[in-house]
Amino acid sequence: MIRRTERRPRRQTSGIRRDPRRERDPGAGPDAPARGRPPVEHAEVAQVTIEQPESIVIAAPDLDRGRLTALDRDLLGAARVLADAQRGAVVVVVPTGCTDDLGGAGADRVVRYAMPEAATYLPAVLAPALIELAHRTAAGHLLFAEGPTGGDVGRRVAARLGERPAARVTSLAAGQAVCLADRGRREIVRAPPRVLLVEAGCAEPVTGTRHQARPLPDLVLGSEPGVIDLGAVKVDRSAVPLIEADLIVSAGAGVSDWDAFHRLAAKLGAAEGASRVVCDLGHLPRERQIGASGAVVEPRGYLAFGISGAPQHLQGIARCERVVAVNSDPHAPMMQRADLAIVADAQQVMPALADLIERDKGRA
Repeated sequence: MIRRTERRPRRQTSGIRRDPRRERDPGAGPDAPARGRPPVEHAEVAQVTIEQPESIVIAAPDLDRGRLTALDRDLLGAARVLADAQRGAVVVVVPTGCTDDLGGAGADRVVRYAMPEAATYLPAVLAPALIELAHRTAAGHLLFAEGPTGGDVGRRVAARLGERPAARVTSLAAGQAVCLADRGRREIVRAPPRVLLVEAGCAEPVTGTRHQARPLPDLVLGSEPGVIDLGAVKVDRSAVPLIEADLIVSAGAGVSDWDAFHRLAAKLGAAEGASRVVCDLGHLPRERQIGASGAVVEPRGYLAFGISGAPQHLQGIARCERVVAVNSDPHAPMMQRADLAIVADAQQVMPALADLIERDKGRA
């Protein structure tokens, strides 16, 4: 069984500032040659080519503005688990606008499709095309991200194939899928069926190898005149569940100007989050708490104001892509975790940033 693990940031006991770029790229920095560490771009990456696969696993990531999300990379990692156990190949299906390195993410073959017109509901036309691809390639498994688009497409595919899918898969091994059931209150362990809908952390993303990503003929999507996509519904960003938020503005005990905090979140169009102490004091509702005992989040951007960075909170943001921290204490653990650390009073930075956003919008 593959267990989900979260990287816990290391505490530093000295006052030396952490260099996140050097941690991500050990070869970066002016003193790299003296240490004898070669740049990362020169590191050898194993090339994997599968000419005659014994099985096919189809993976259909959701993408975000043409890029793979953290969930998509876990999805491809899960597809590799099944394909490698069967000496098979992973076929990744993406729109033509996808610009990511799919070979580095684990794709042996790539099938692209042109996005339909805006009024066409994508799941309705993508599902039958994927079924046709599955029949043509004799695919043993089809994997989808358990999200708004992937969840809909995956369930449509399963229904048309007459399969009982494995939904909300949290852990996947070659012969076993662990799924959440009863609103997440219990787990079901079963053999991996033909259709799987996976959650974040179901498998480790592919690293250290590059697969061929050989292009195959494009998919041709049909039409579904009975379903019209009227576009995204405008929602209150502050009401978006934290686990679905793309941008989060979070407050800790160092925040006292709540009007400025709410105003900034509204200007940024961000979801509001908080540390445990803030929720304990009643400044934000409990469902806004982030951390090991709250929500584990993975947005593209996380802005932390006045949060010192308790270990439980850092566990909750371990998968955030970019972290910006504002704190008057330069040695706070959150400042060491941040990609950008601003040593300042949050009460001064929040209104200044909101004013700057308002001025920039006025010039547009």
